[in-house]
Amino acid sequence: MKKILQLCLVAALAIGGNALAAPIVNQSSTFDVSQTLDDAGSFDFYRTFSTSAAALGAGKNVFSDHYAFVLDSAATAAGQMTSVKYRNGTGLVITGFNLREADGDLVLAGTLDNPADQSWVFDGTSALSGGSYFLEVNGYATAASASYSGTLTVSAVPEPGSLALMLGGLSVLGLALRRRRA
Repeated sequence: MKKILQLCLVAALAIGGNALAAPIVNQSSTFDVSQTLDDAGSFDFYRTFSTSAAALGAGKNVFSDHYAFVLDSAATAAGQMTSVKYRNGTGLVITGFNLREADGDLVLAGTLDNPADQSWVFDGTSALSGGSYFLEVNGYATAASASYSGTLTVSAVPEPGSLALMLGGLSVLGLALRRRRA
């Protein structure tokens, strides 16, 4: 049943991504990816835009996409994304790639890793608590057709009680081995 739901969500995102290939005059879109993240521990995201040549450039066709999800427990998150840049330097200019709490507070700020191909990353070395978050992608188009894609990966952080239980179990195994050798 989970696999069917996951396939439906992936199909909906694929159809939605293609259906969103429209003029992007100051758009803000939100996509719920909680189920995909729960099933796989990561999700791939993308979006394609098309617009007229007259509406290109900074301050025009601005977009802000939000990929919302919920964490049930503590976790770390890492993300990467890139946009298509053509040989003449046009394409999609990404101006921000951030992880935010549901209320908009910044959690992790992305950094521009490679300006030539608009590669952005953030490394989630700090633990996130359970709660609602969204991945935010901001930018504008400098070509009549442009797109971006990326991946967000979330890894569970073991609770201290789990680590203590594991260490206790290893101690018991060590004692059993020692008694067996004696």
